[in-house]
Amino acid sequence: MTKNNKTLQLFGGGWTEEKLAILRDYLHAYNTALKNKPFTRIYVDAFAGTGYRAQRQTQFQVPDLFDEASDCESQELLKGSTKLALEAEPSFHRFVFVETDKAKIKELEALKAQHPDKADQIDIIRADANEFLQDYCAKRDWRRHRAVLFLDPFATEVVWTTVEAVARTRAMDVWILFPLMAVNRLLAKDARKSFRKRLDAIFGTPEWFERFYRTTRDEDIFGQPLETVRKACDFKGIGDFYAERLRKAFAGVAAESLVWDNSRGSPLFQFFFAAGNEKGAPIAVRIADYILSKKGRKWA
Repeated sequence: MTKNNKTLQLFGGGWTEEKLAILRDYLHAYNTALKNKPFTRIYVDAFAGTGYRAQRQTQFQVPDLFDEASDCESQELLKGSTKLALEAEPSFHRFVFVETDKAKIKELEALKAQHPDKADQIDIIRADANEFLQDYCAKRDWRRHRAVLFLDPFATEVVWTTVEAVARTRAMDVWILFPLMAVNRLLAKDARKSFRKRLDAIFGTPEWFERFYRTTRDEDIFGQPLETVRKACDFKGIGDFYAERLRKAFAGVAAESLVWDNSRGSPLFQFFFAAGNEKGAPIAVRIADYILSKKGRKWA
């Protein structure tokens, strides 16, 4: 089936493939570990896209924030996260794909049609990811269910209230692609220009301000007191703070995390894993750490 390029997810090359390979390996290990347990296993993709992605095969410079381009010289269809989840063996019992874009919903419906054996197990939801996940996590009886959630947003869409809702289930493992560069851009050098409300929503606390800014006191040319509040953090500091927030919310967080750069060598995303269930967290984290240890680059 020919895909409409306008509805394909256009992402970068190696790091995107690495991200999907990590997810694939974890889904296999997860289902293998739980296949004889009395739980309904669910895969949830909160930014599901089309189920496919197109790999660029060009050499031109790409934008800072998203390693993608609309004027690809050629494209190769590759499996996205939803397609990988549907092909995972052992299989999940249910699949929940959440997307807001109408065209991408149609592509997901087409993907569903390619898997008639799983059609009654697949739920395609057109909704805001944050609103859906908070409601979904609150209403399901998690004593009989276990889930893997993939949070792969385009930028800073994921708010902390959603992350907390996931953690409260005590039954969901989550892979989070955290937008380091986008968050760094929200942290203006001059504190007065920072996007404070947005950053409060991302981190779930205003404590980031004291962590990322420093106040210096001096005198102006007239000898009057002068106070300046300036940015005093780097990409690693931002990622470390988010990891600390995850450790406060979840039963376990992988010690390993990967950092992916853009074409200019600046950190673009950081990939985190967190486990919700206290009993299962040690094994889940150990598996995630093992998979992550074989991939990508870590902070020096």
